[in-house]
Amino acid sequence: MIINIGERKIKINCEVLSHIYDKRQVNISDYESGGMLIGSIIRGTKDIIIEDLTLPIKDDKCSRLNYVRSKKHNELLEQKWIDSQFTKMYFGEWHTHPQEDPFPSQRDIRNWKNLMKKSNTETKILLFIIAGIDIYKIWIGDRERMEIYQVFRGDYNGIIKIS
Repeated sequence: MIINIGERKIKINCEVLSHIYDKRQVNISDYESGGMLIGSIIRGTKDIIIEDLTLPIKDDKCSRLNYVRSKKHNELLEQKWIDSQFTKMYFGEWHTHPQEDPFPSQRDIRNWKNLMKKSNTETKILLFIIAGIDIYKIWIGDRERMEIYQVFRGDYNGIIKIS
């Protein structure tokens, strides 16, 4: 999928969305899960491609209504940075919510603003995806203006091959 934001295009590979889709909280017993969004800036442009992510790991703290990513995701990111010859970098976070049409909690907003201030990455924006049961949404965090705004709302049809 491609999102146009002014002079910038953001492409999110279907494989990334497919992994997120697979982690949705469909059952009442499913816990929130999440991870990092990883991508590259296309040389000579402002365009971004999200081509990778980290998946939940056992050290993450999660419950039905909460997800806290463990520090081990940073190690995974660093290895991807090295393996890509320093082109793949941190671009934001994804996590699930147990709602059909998700919305960020106050905790999510606080966490996103903290990440916008403190993340050690070369990009001026961060992406945040919340995957609901039927709908997923994408927000941009503008690190210069310290503003967060929604840029996409959609269902999984046409993006994810649902069998």
